[in-house]
Amino acid sequence: MDWGFLFSARLWFFVLMFAASGIVLLTVVWFERKAAARVQMRVGPYHVSPQLGGYLQLLADAFKFIISEPIVHKGAYRLLFMWGPAIFVTLAFGASLLIPLTPELRLIRDVNLLPYGLVFSLVVLLLVSIAIVLIGWSANNKFAYIGAAREALIVTAYELPLLLSFLAMVILYGTLNPIEIVERQWLAGALLNPLAFLVFIIATAMATAKFPFEIADYEGDVATGPYSDYGGIFLVLSFAGGAYYATFSYSFLATLLFLGGWGIPNFAVGSWPQDMLGHLLLAGWFLLKTTILMMFFAFLRAAMPVLRLDHTLLFGWRGLLVLSILAVVWSVVLKFVGI
Repeated sequence: MDWGFLFSARLWFFVLMFAASGIVLLTVVWFERKAAARVQMRVGPYHVSPQLGGYLQLLADAFKFIISEPIVHKGAYRLLFMWGPAIFVTLAFGASLLIPLTPELRLIRDVNLLPYGLVFSLVVLLLVSIAIVLIGWSANNKFAYIGAAREALIVTAYELPLLLSFLAMVILYGTLNPIEIVERQWLAGALLNPLAFLVFIIATAMATAKFPFEIADYEGDVATGPYSDYGGIFLVLSFAGGAYYATFSYSFLATLLFLGGWGIPNFAVGSWPQDMLGHLLLAGWFLLKTTILMMFFAFLRAAMPVLRLDHTLLFGWRGLLVLSILAVVWSVVLKFVGI
């Protein structure tokens, strides 16, 4: 029997992405709950694995919901209500699979198709908001309707600035190939164009409902909005899984564009699988930076209030849009002077 497939770069890419993303999400959620608890002078998760500071509490909570009976109420649009969470989490995580983890560990093997993968990754992430709106509409509940309507409005405030910040970096690098983008970051993209980085970070917080933009699913007034009628496995896939996987994919893309991706100065790797350890080191470095960025978003829960919807829309249209246009102009200037 030929065991060569065990060293397939594509197979290792899938294994690393699924395993690492699960560990990253577990760590980030634990950090988020612990950070919020410390700020509020509480202990936070503790009873499950107290020796680890409650690190495994999320697994216990997820198991509790998974074994709970999923309920579909009579007024819901059954097909979308049941399949909406699965579509949500698939889009949220699937976007990250279109981006290379290292020059060899990638899903798209054809180098000529890598630029399309990067573009489609962003497109898929923008489709996540549509999945959330569908989830809210299918529930046939006033709180879900309000949450879905808010989500649709917020999209109009961040979508164009997000695309412009992406465009600014593409102009600066002169390519859509993710491997070349990493190679051309002699200085991290966040330092080359800090305006684009700032816009991308704020737009990501808005797209993933992170504080202070937790408006569509804020428990204080809309009872988790689009997810208000969900329970059991549906709640795990949507409000828990989909939202955090979307944050992972956005952070993954931001790490590639602004934080140098897998690049380590003065460190070169050979081909796969001859230099397997080198590629695993680069993958770990990429995921570490992604995790730190996600922890930043998680910490916002403990430190930021929630904005009103009208303030958020004005901020997006009058503030974020202007910053994103300036980011594009700055990239054009840098390109013009030869940087």
